[in-house]
Amino acid sequence: MVIDFILNMILVIGLVSLFNLTRYILKVRKVVKKYKDNPNVEGITIVNGEIKIIEKNQMQKDQATQLLKEELVIDPICHKEIEKSQAYRIVKQGKEYFFCSWECREQFLKQKEGI
Repeated sequence: MVIDFILNMILVIGLVSLFNLTRYILKVRKVVKKYKDNPNVEGITIVNGEIKIIEKNQMQKDQATQLLKEELVIDPICHKEIEKSQAYRIVKQGKEYFFCSWECREQFLKQKEGI
C-alpha cells in the first residue's frame, strides 16, 4: 500500500518533469529558429523560465556598463585601488576620502588630528 503510493508519486513527478523538459525544449527550438539568420547572436540564456537571446553587441555594452559601474578610488594611506562601492568613506572639510579598511581610515584620522 505505502510502496504503491510512493511509486505512484515518483511516476507523477517524473511525468511532470518530462512535460516541463519537453516544453522548454520546444521554446528554445522556437527561439533558435526565429534568430537563425541573425549573425549577431552569440547564444541564448534561460533565467527563471524566460528565454533570452545574447547578441554580440549586447555583451560588449554590458561589459562597458559594468566597467563604468565599478569606479575605482585610491586609498590615501596605503595607495590601494579599491571599488568605490566597497570603500570606507569620510568627508573632512568638504572633501571626500575613501579607504580600503577601517585601520587605514583610523590612521588617516590620527594623522589629520596631529597636523
